[in-house]
Amino acid sequence: MGTVEEVSNASEKELRDQEALHPKSSEELTAYILALTAREHDYGTCVYAMSMAATAAFNYVAHKLGVTGFQASCADLDILRRTRRLKGPYALQDYANLLYPQYCDDEHFLSADQLLHEHREWLAEEAQKLLNEGNGACGPVTEHWKRLVATRGG
Repeated sequence: MGTVEEVSNASEKELRDQEALHPKSSEELTAYILALTAREHDYGTCVYAMSMAATAAFNYVAHKLGVTGFQASCADLDILRRTRRLKGPYALQDYANLLYPQYCDDEHFLSADQLLHEHREWLAEEAQKLLNEGNGACGPVTEHWKRLVATRGG
């Protein structure tokens, strides 16, 4: 586990491979974040310092609130929604599951047509908003939006 000592001088690979801390006190969390931010960084190590600090804070709050695994999974998806500014439906897929035949089906890996059908109501609504804004999108994009609007309720 990435202790204060371990993160202070770790290489990019070592940071990438370390599990983030599960602090039990705010002091432990603060010391860990300070160790991650006070050290010298390069282009790669700063990425892992940020994610490890965020993960440690997440672990600390989850511990303090006593959340369930389900609550924690909802929270980590919400972090992605907020940091990536996702406005519509989204999903994460673990392509490693494609190594196992039981996951190689339409239930686990939807086609583009299936995704368009599954999210047709939301897509139609958003496409209509974009058409109404008249933002000067190119012809193929505008035609695609019109097709999406036409699928509403279908």
